[in-house]
Amino acid sequence: MEGQHNYLCAGRNDCIVDKIRRKNCPACRLRKCCQAGMVLGGRKFKKFNKVRVMRALDAVALPPPVGIQNESQALSQRITFSPNQELQLLHPVINLLISIEPEMIYAGYDNTKIHNSSSLLSSLNQLGERQLLSVVKWSKLLPGFRNLHIDDQITLIQYSWMSLMVFGLGWRSYKHVSGQMLYFAPDLILNEQRMKESSFYSLCLTMWQISKEFVKLQISQEEFLCMKVLVLLNTIPLEGLRSQNQFEEMRSNYIRELIKAIGLRQKAVVPSSQRFYQLTKFLDSLHDLVKQLHLYCLNTFIQARALSIEFPEMMSEVIAAQLPKILAGMVKHLYFHTK
Repeated sequence: MEGQHNYLCAGRNDCIVDKIRRKNCPACRLRKCCQAGMVLGGRKFKKFNKVRVMRALDAVALPPPVGIQNESQALSQRITFSPNQELQLLHPVINLLISIEPEMIYAGYDNTKIHNSSSLLSSLNQLGERQLLSVVKWSKLLPGFRNLHIDDQITLIQYSWMSLMVFGLGWRSYKHVSGQMLYFAPDLILNEQRMKESSFYSLCLTMWQISKEFVKLQISQEEFLCMKVLVLLNTIPLEGLRSQNQFEEMRSNYIRELIKAIGLRQKAVVPSSQRFYQLTKFLDSLHDLVKQLHLYCLNTFIQARALSIEFPEMMSEVIAAQLPKILAGMVKHLYFHTK
């Protein structure tokens, strides 16, 4: 697809595009082309390739390997260990997840200036770019992830980045402002009034729904960290991954870690099983919620020039390469429960 694409739909972005009516709405025709897998010629990106990701990964130093002590060592040392030390001893993977969790990322947003929706969305995209790079670095430190084929690692990040962004947003909003506002970053927090003033209020409500679910379930840090890994592993290609067996083993391991995290606060068997059901239903619900974000993101990306919205390079690569596939149903979403 070549040339300029400053198109706006006069309707609701759902015009019928067929052989006869294909020229009626250029905006919807362009959207259909993207969903069919065509690439925007006006945005010729380098492929989200191995070299670039490997450079990002190599910039991070690996921590020393985490060893799980044998049962006799654990029992002999439990008597003298504090609760935090006991967590390190008996739950080494959860403890490692705590240690590798990225630091808070700032948006660089100037709250003293008056911003319109376009500048706000551009700032959110810049923040998303930094968070995407943070996800790449975090994944390198994630036990089991580097055992997967490099193509699988890239695919999983590309498919899950939006889910990870909004899941992290929900957690920050829950922890820092009790789910009352959207806590994108310490310098970019939207209260309900600012949400209403934006052009994407309905989208804010979708994201707000996720943070309210955190409040409702009172999710612990350990539960959140295990669930975050499962969000990374929640969508795969229809044909499967190159290292599918290793992927399934890794996913099963983190499901077990989530059960352990639940056990830290729920000692009885019945409450633990109920808690697991609640948390996994929440994870399943993310697929439909994130689909709304994907649709909005792709529509905005297609009309970026007309709307004066900036999209950073790495995020643009992922959107152009993967969002049309995801929205066209060319991926497999993994569910814990039948719909």
